[in-house]
Amino acid sequence: MPFVTHKHTLVLAASLTAAAWQPPVLAQTLAASLFDARVAAGLPQAFELPRETDDERGPGVDQVVVEERLDTDVVYPDGSHAMTYTGTAGNHEAVFTRLGQTLSVSVFGQSPAVTTTIAHQGSGPVPDDVIVPSFTPSLRIDATRANHPPAELRFWIFLHDDAGESNYAKFHNWYVAWWVRDMEKTVKPGVPVKVVVKDHLPGVTDFDYRRGRRDESLFAFRSAADHYLYTLGDMPSALTKVMLFVGDRPANWDGAYGIALPRDTVAMTSGTGPRHGVAHEFGHTLNALHEHAETRFPCVTNMSGYAIGLFSCQIYSGQNDVQIREYVQKTVEREAD
Repeated sequence: MPFVTHKHTLVLAASLTAAAWQPPVLAQTLAASLFDARVAAGLPQAFELPRETDDERGPGVDQVVVEERLDTDVVYPDGSHAMTYTGTAGNHEAVFTRLGQTLSVSVFGQSPAVTTTIAHQGSGPVPDDVIVPSFTPSLRIDATRANHPPAELRFWIFLHDDAGESNYAKFHNWYVAWWVRDMEKTVKPGVPVKVVVKDHLPGVTDFDYRRGRRDESLFAFRSAADHYLYTLGDMPSALTKVMLFVGDRPANWDGAYGIALPRDTVAMTSGTGPRHGVAHEFGHTLNALHEHAETRFPCVTNMSGYAIGLFSCQIYSGQNDVQIREYVQKTVEREAD
C-alpha cells in the first residue's frame, strides 16, 4: 500500500516508562462545553460551533447539525470512551467526537488540502500489502465456541512505542471516527463493533516488527497480541482482529505502508501512510479487496491501490461493503456451528 501522506505528525509522547506514564490533564474547551450542552438537550440539534484551536481546517465557526450518536464503542488506553456523533458541518457530512476534554470534527470532502494526499512515484512494481505466508503457520487457538459465542466484531489497535501517537483525540479523529461511522451506518456487518486502543504494553507495543520476513513478523505479532488477550480473559475468535500501528515503515515491508493476512486476524500499518491506513489493512482481514476499490474523483475508497493526487474518501466501495458483510455473516455462522 505505497501511499504518501501530508498528515502532520501527531504530538510525540515523552520518554516515560509504562509505569510512570499518565494521560495529560486538560481543561475542557469552549467548543466541547457548548457541544455537550446542546447535545444534552436532545438530538437532532442545529447550532453555531467554534472550531477547536487545532482543527485541521484552521480557525472558524461552523453551522452544524448533530443528528445522532453512534453505538460503536471505542475505548482508549486511559479508559476513556469516545462518544461519536454524525451530522453536518457547513453543509458537509461530518463526524463529531467527544473524547476526554476535547471535541474533534472530521468533515467529509471539504478540502483535499486537509485530507490525505496519496501518490505512487516511479515505474517499478507496486508493493503488495496482502501477505501470502511462505510457510505453514500454527493455527490460532480460537475460543471454545459453545462457551464464547461471537457477540461482536472486535478490533484491537496496539500503538507501538515508536508511533508517537499520545494524543488520543487526534488519533481518533484522523483514523477511527469516520471509519466506525462507515462500518456502522453503511457497511452494517450485522454484529456490534467494538474498537480498543492500547499502548505501553511490554511484549506487545515494543514488538520488533523490523525483524524477519513480513509473514514471520505478522504471525509473531499475532501470537504476542493473542497472549495479551488471553491474560485479560478475552478469548480471541475469528472476529477478533489485532493491529500494530507503528511509526516509520520498516525495510522488510518491501515498500508497502501496511501489511495484512487476508481473511485472517492480524495486520500492521504505519503512521507515515494514508488516513485510511487502519481501515485499509483491517479491511483485508474482512475480505475487502483491492480490485473492488473505486476512484471517486478527487478521492479514492479505502481499499484503493495507488493513485496520484487523490485523497481518502473515508468509505469502502459498495462492493467491498458487501464483501465485508458476507465475510462477517459466514464467520458468525461457522463459529455458531
